[in-house]
Amino acid sequence: MRFLREIYVVFWKEMLVWVNNPMLPVVRALVFPMMWIVIFGSAFGGEVNHIPVAVVSQDSGDLALAYLSMLGTGRTLELKYTSPSEAERLLRSRGVYGVVYIPAGFTERLRSGERVKVRLSTDESTPQIANAMAAHFARVSRSFSARFGMEDAVVVERNAVYGRGVKYLDYLAPGVVMMTILFSSIFSGGLNLILDREFGTLKMLMVSPISRDAIILGKIFAGVAQSIASGVVALTVAMLMGVHLKSGALGFALVILLMFISGFGFIGMSTAFATRITQLEQLMVVMQVIIMPMWFLSGGLYPLESMPDWMRPLAIVNPMTYATDAARAVMIRGIIWETLLVDLVVISAFAIAMFLVGSYSFKKTLGGVK
Repeated sequence: MRFLREIYVVFWKEMLVWVNNPMLPVVRALVFPMMWIVIFGSAFGGEVNHIPVAVVSQDSGDLALAYLSMLGTGRTLELKYTSPSEAERLLRSRGVYGVVYIPAGFTERLRSGERVKVRLSTDESTPQIANAMAAHFARVSRSFSARFGMEDAVVVERNAVYGRGVKYLDYLAPGVVMMTILFSSIFSGGLNLILDREFGTLKMLMVSPISRDAIILGKIFAGVAQSIASGVVALTVAMLMGVHLKSGALGFALVILLMFISGFGFIGMSTAFATRITQLEQLMVVMQVIIMPMWFLSGGLYPLESMPDWMRPLAIVNPMTYATDAARAVMIRGIIWETLLVDLVVISAFAIAMFLVGSYSFKKTLGGVK
């Protein structure tokens, strides 16, 4: 009986701790399951919709217009009618994922019983989108050809301008590299700060003649270096598995730069949280609630176009989206500065903002540690 009473005492003590810290049970029992069900159920494996495609048409006949009308039916494609030069610019800058060229004489040749070739130039750096786009063109062309009782009356010639031969592993690798930076930054930043505080290391630093600015900068740069080391390992593993860096040595240097900027921001963010949270377990829960959706909503596993409309704004305001997008562009498409500029500006602004917030929070809340 005494043994059972001892078990009961320990059990009751643990339950009181659990009840007195409501954030942890609520997150474990409600937030995590709901978050995974919503994100996985809605974002991954769904249909890819609203794919922007530029249209360059040299035929204004009724059959050409009818074919384009069928292409635009449904939610798969969003057609943008434009000139050849503008279409090439949009494809280069990723304003569209494909350009369809309707040749002159399209209507007349069909009426005379000839087969007509329609050219489709694609950006295949996102295989899921390229395959969905090609399948839609093939389906519409078959349906349109059936109207003339002739198989393959309209034939689509597919030409990969960017991302030729890209596999899902190539698509996944940049997202995994940036995910490694994100998770490593959390461990190198906020978690280390709490451990330093618990073991007294932070107190020793604070009572030393080292300035507060030097302490926070030293910790952040050390965390960035550790995160980059983890990211380089992830990139090396990906390359050993067959992922090719299309942009060569300069591209490798750019990926390292992206790791540095992103790690700087993520460590600043985790530091800001760690200065306000005293317990390691609480920080782990808070950071999981934040960082897991950041990665899953970044397009690291599956393209943003597969997400429902209500979820896409969350991806747009997610800094991880731009870090992943930039790394993927460099690794798969090559160095095209007009496609990288927005990504670099956004993640740089995020890094600066989080550094300022983390530094201020560190000096404000921990500057007086004795």
